[in-house]
Amino acid sequence: MSIFNEQLNNPNTNYFIIDSSSSPEHNEVDFKFYSYQNRNNNQLHKGDLIIYRRSGSASEWGNEFYLYGAGEFRDVVSEDPTTGNSLVQINNPYLFSHRLMKQNLRTFDWTFRTFKGKWSNFFNMNGITQINKQDYMGLLERQRDMVAGEPELSDAEESLAVKCYQAEKRESYFIGDEAKGVKTYNAVQKFFSDKVKFNYHYKSAVAGPVDEADLSVAGIVPWSDNENIRLDPANGICFTKTLADAFNNGYFSFTDKGHVIISEVPSPDSETNKLLNKYKNRKIHMHNQYSPNIKYLSYHREHVFLK
Repeated sequence: MSIFNEQLNNPNTNYFIIDSSSSPEHNEVDFKFYSYQNRNNNQLHKGDLIIYRRSGSASEWGNEFYLYGAGEFRDVVSEDPTTGNSLVQINNPYLFSHRLMKQNLRTFDWTFRTFKGKWSNFFNMNGITQINKQDYMGLLERQRDMVAGEPELSDAEESLAVKCYQAEKRESYFIGDEAKGVKTYNAVQKFFSDKVKFNYHYKSAVAGPVDEADLSVAGIVPWSDNENIRLDPANGICFTKTLADAFNNGYFSFTDKGHVIISEVPSPDSETNKLLNKYKNRKIHMHNQYSPNIKYLSYHREHVFLK
């Protein structure tokens, strides 16, 4: 990863894990601006490298914290003399390919502090935890190792993946095939794949818990059919790789209520057919907040599902 080479080679660089809720009331935006109480806490300085942590209290996933990206602490863009808060620009934003959840970090070999099996008080209560370079680089490597088959992205594609993350937060789901001359597909897939897997708690929507290396995300409405919903996580479902291929090829679909329906056209692979019959009428495992869009399911049944 070349994005942080300059900072990593600078002996004066410090490394931090910072809590961020991306709070609009503080003008905080993930990967763009960070609200920092500089009056009472002056640990962070221009050029330092950060890793974002969503704390349990701000987490969308059952009060469980997770690490989800990185960046460089840069210039103060505004200051509030009343509160002492400074709004700081974040440069070189980098979206993790895989959120690092508790289960992904229990076996991580922390060196800045001894992990004793409990997370309480492991991260500082003020939301800013200084770590060392070894841990910083190790965390970047860990999130990449979680998705070993993901293609290496250019710096322009990495920047675009962050923009996809920010656009989805605004519920803006359109993206074309290119953005400022950069092909969008790989950047979108980096953002979209992990977002959907995260929504499904890194489990298959049909098969439940499986080896995470066997997980794959399928788009309900195919990529080429609608540019306006490419960033909408409600257009993705997390499956095993075999089921994802079968879904993409129309060998099964879902009712509006989320029950599996099997095509009368069999797959040429007999093992896939056996697997589909096993899950016939099975209801999708999904949190209500992140359920597939019914309109997208209807489109899949009409235009992808084999009849």
